Amino acid sequence: MKLKMKNISVRLVLFLLWFPLLKSNGQGVPFPLDSMLSKSLDSMQVVLNVKSLSAAMQFPDTAVWARATGISSLVPLDSVTTSDVYLIGSVTKTMTSACVLQLAEQGVLNLDDSLYQWIDTIQYINPNITIRQLLRHESGIYDVLSNPACQPTLLGDQDSIWDPIDLIQTFIAPPQFNPGAAWSYSNTNYFLLAQIIREATGNYFYQELRNRFFAPLAMNTIATPSFETLTSPVAHVWMDLNGDGINDDAHNFYINYLSLNSVAGAAGGYFATPTDVTRWMRTYMRGDILSAATMTEAKTTVAAPGLPSATYGLGLTRKFFAGYEGFGHGGDLAYAASSWYFPLRDLSITVFTNDSKNNSWTLVPVITVLLKTYNNYLATLTGISDLANNQLELQTFPNPFVDELSIRFAGLENYKQFEVVLNNTLGQQVLAKQFSNPGQAETVLSLSGLSHVPGGIYLVSLYADGNPIATKRVVRL
Repeated sequence: MKLKMKNISVRLVLFLLWFPLLKSNGQGVPFPLDSMLSKSLDSMQVVLNVKSLSAAMQFPDTAVWARATGISSLVPLDSVTTSDVYLIGSVTKTMTSACVLQLAEQGVLNLDDSLYQWIDTIQYINPNITIRQLLRHESGIYDVLSNPACQPTLLGDQDSIWDPIDLIQTFIAPPQFNPGAAWSYSNTNYFLLAQIIREATGNYFYQELRNRFFAPLAMNTIATPSFETLTSPVAHVWMDLNGDGINDDAHNFYINYLSLNSVAGAAGGYFATPTDVTRWMRTYMRGDILSAATMTEAKTTVAAPGLPSATYGLGLTRKFFAGYEGFGHGGDLAYAASSWYFPLRDLSITVFTNDSKNNSWTLVPVITVLLKTYNNYLATLTGISDLANNQLELQTFPNPFVDELSIRFAGLENYKQFEVVLNNTLGQQVLAKQFSNPGQAETVLSLSGLSHVPGGIYLVSLYADGNPIATKRVVRL
């Protein structure tokens, strides 16, 4: 997006104060892991050549690692911090969809309800389109934000606050295809969902999201400034304001662009810290908000032409990172955001940038690097380079366990001594026990007295004569 504004001249003094521009917050995270992740993020900021990167990860024990690297402004020189909020764009769709899905669970609406049951007829919009088709971008509805008249209208009155229906009626055009016939990303789908939330509850979408999710979960930095007050410092966004190809500090213009923020609304209007978004993504994706059956529906995806190596479900994207399945979303509105949950690791990773030269897909390598860094850290604890593909078949039972955990394996009868080590997912040793090899073709080793171990995910590793053999993920109820 190029906006004709007054030129802002700045002197580039970026690397004069390198270390003060690096902010980390790894409370509860072991120092080696904090250090490895921080170095990875700092390196990716240099590789991408962006003004800043801010990231957060939540681990299975709920500890959160967060770090911000780079600048918010140059005049005065101000570094970003982990407390700064960024515009998260379409990551907002995961929140709107969660609200709609929860209303469906409560019987307030049905995902197969048609639009005519909730909204008055609008030109060019087929009233038989279902809520499910809106959530999954299978409606065929024209994206009103792509209307050439939209942005000039918003710029003409930047203080105006738009209602979703007024926005749609003003900028709607003929559909791209018949409902259910194809897939095409359209923000209009989520503007309609915002209106359905209001019709179903009597509240605006932002009131419902706060009451249902943000307030109970203490995610206090998440807010949409056209309708709420931002209580956190804002990382300045950098955009090309005058068309010269150089990004300028656009904070004063962009933070007051209320018409754009209100238009983005339930499709992409929220600001937040990476910490709150990564907590949201893990809480939502692991099934702490909705039933297992509803989450299965949400994660059922269809082909999504135009999304790089990804498929789309009900308000979320499915994509693989370094061989690991991830569910999440990206967001772009000058700022860029990317937030994902990895079920195999019970881990969420979120990355933001304030540099409009990059979109959310360019942040995918950062997510991948942080995931690989975490996997490498786990490997250093066990000496096993690939925890996901061990050659030895290590069976654990019962899994989940409560007071006792046993492991069964075969083919190691020539070793003299075994050791079984139980680590949490942050690498902290919970228990270690040594056994003499009984010399049997198949061996069973048992750890007892585990009632003191807190519930959660753990890694049980087997060593033979001091050599790392295999690792298996287990769950303590």
